[in-house]
Formats: sequence, C-alpha cells, structure tokens
Amino acid sequence: MSVAIHFDHVVKKYGNNTIIPDLSLDVKEGEFFTLLGPSGCGKTTLLRMVAGFNTIEGGTISFDKQVINDIAPAKRNIGMVFQNYAVFPHMTVRQNVEFGLKNRKLPKDEINTRVNEILETVKITEYANRLPERLSGGQQQRVALARAIVIRPNLLLMDEPLSNLDAKLRIEMRNAIKTIQNEVGITTIYVTHDQEEAMAVSDRIAVMNSGVIQHVSTPKSIYQRPSNLFVANFIGHSNTLNAKADGQKGTLTFENGYSMPYEYFASPDTRGDVKVSVRPEEFIIQAEGNPGVKAVVKSSIFLGLMTTYFVELFNGELVEITEKSSISSIIPNGTAISLGFEAEKINVFTVDGAKSLTKGVLDDAHT
Repeated sequence: MSVAIHFDHVVKKYGNNTIIPDLSLDVKEGEFFTLLGPSGCGKTTLLRMVAGFNTIEGGTISFDKQVINDIAPAKRNIGMVFQNYAVFPHMTVRQNVEFGLKNRKLPKDEINTRVNEILETVKITEYANRLPERLSGGQQQRVALARAIVIRPNLLLMDEPLSNLDAKLRIEMRNAIKTIQNEVGITTIYVTHDQEEAMAVSDRIAVMNSGVIQHVSTPKSIYQRPSNLFVANFIGHSNTLNAKADGQKGTLTFENGYSMPYEYFASPDTRGDVKVSVRPEEFIIQAEGNPGVKAVVKSSIFLGLMTTYFVELFNGELVEITEKSSISSIIPNGTAISLGFEAEKINVFTVDGAKSLTKGVLDDAHT
C-alpha cells in the first residue's frame, strides 16, 4: 500500500547551522518524485529525515495523515536503495532478496513466492544462486532494488543509486528503475544531482538549492518554463543575455539595439532591465546583415546529429549554440553571423534572476 507524503514547514539544523530552513511539499501516492540539486543543497538530508535517520528540528512529515516524526525507522515500512548497493557479499542473490522477509518471519512458502516474483520483475532470476562478486554493477543494483521492493514497503527511497555505474549502464538502469516503479506502483522519492537522469525517470521534480525548493513541476514544465534563473541554468544548459523589456509594446531589446517582438510576458506591466535565458537550441543562426544580435563563430564541435557552436557576441560574451547538423558544411571559425531567437521558447527573468516574467510557469511549490 503506497502512501502520499506531506512535508509541513520542515526544519533541519546541525547546531547553529540551518540546512533546511522551512520546507513544505506534497508527494502524491504512487508518484516517482525526484529531489534534484547540486551537492550540499539538502536533498539527501531531507531523504534521511523521511527514513528516520536524521532528526527533525521543526515541522512535520506525514505518511498519508499519520505524522511520522517520532516513529522509529524500522517501523516506517520503507525500502531503501543506496549509492553503494549494500548487498551482503557472503549471501547469494536469493538470500539477499529474502533477507527482509525472513526478518519479518513470513511463512517459507510466501517468502519463496514473493522472491521468485521480484527476481522476475527486476530480471535477475538466472542469477539467483550467484554471489554478488560474480555480478556486474548493474546486476548488483537490481539485487538491491529487489531487496527493497520485496518487503512491499509503503515508500521507496533511492539515494544516487546509479552514480557508481558507467554511462551506458546508467542509462540502462534508469530505464529499468522507471519501468519497475511503474509496474509495482510504489511511491518513490529519488535523489540525484544528474539533471538528465531526473528528467528521464520522474513524474515530478523538485529543484533544490541551499535547502530551499526553487521549483516543483513536471520535467517538461521545468525545462521549458523554469521559475527562476537558477533553475534555468541548472536544468540543462542556458545562455543569459541582458535586455530591456516593454510589456506594453510586447518587445525585447538587446544591448546592441536589436528589438524583437515578444508576446509571452506574464504581465503587460513588465518594463525595464531583464535577463533573457536562451538554451543552445533556441538560437537561430542567420547570415551577417540580417536583423539580430551580431556575433562571430569562434569554434565548433560536430556531434553527428547536432553541431555545437561557440560564438562570441558583439560585447565579448561567449554563448553556446546547438544546431541540427547540415549535410553541406560546418560554419567556419571567424564567420560573422547574426543571431535570432525562437521567441516562444526563450524565458525572461527579473534582473536579479529571482523570478520569471514569462507566462506559462507551472510551479506546484507555490500554488
């Protein structure tokens, strides 16, 4: 039976050092929810508070409507998967997976049935009698996942579970984890600093910084309409340009005087200096002399499907541009160009970057 989780004004301190100042959040029943942020932002600290490994200095955490602040970790019915797998090296795969069920003193027949089912679910049945030393990293991580799920927990917590795997195996395992989570339907909180990983597996993401939630929404919403400049820069790559906004006229004017129509301001009252966030794929490369921001190609990298250009703007700033590779040729270094923008995709923020001025931002953290 999965649970919904409610964080109500949660505070975490270590002595006089406040790690999480005041956090409120709801995770839905059966949801794959990811805490995403840079190292030290508080995401693992929050996960450990849910597990009962860290104390709570203020506020409450509830499973459904039951406050769990003072419930012992062993009684919270939580499954956990860690970065280092934590499988028992002296036990076979089957013995590792059945360990939690034996501790619960379930009947032998039920243990066998549940272990067989979960081994099939995570695709490791053929390795049931092997010791962990004879398994790959990905196979060991599947053992850890099976052991966490077989006890039928109310909640699955996963802390950087793929960070010890190589790049190819990470992609394989993140797909497997998402598939298994869908099949089992268990509420999952997943911690990672890897933006691509978060985008691939999550129903919703909470982007954290310095213990504060910056934006909560779907991967698509966070990528396309980030709530502030920190989120725009952390989710994927973004270039930041200075401009002046005029919401009444519906225009953005860049530093070299180029003015473009922009009908996506959240308010017609938007005026003055702003920051414009442009992802590499949101530039339009044009020949010199076309209306746009003047620039010069400094270098390029051919990546097959896409080509990345590093371009110097008229003011000396460097930006990164990604364009679908042409069958004809790559733009030579030193070529003067003019840059346009895909207006519906770029985002505009206050000059301090703290708030989006673009319509269409969906943020469950501030509804």
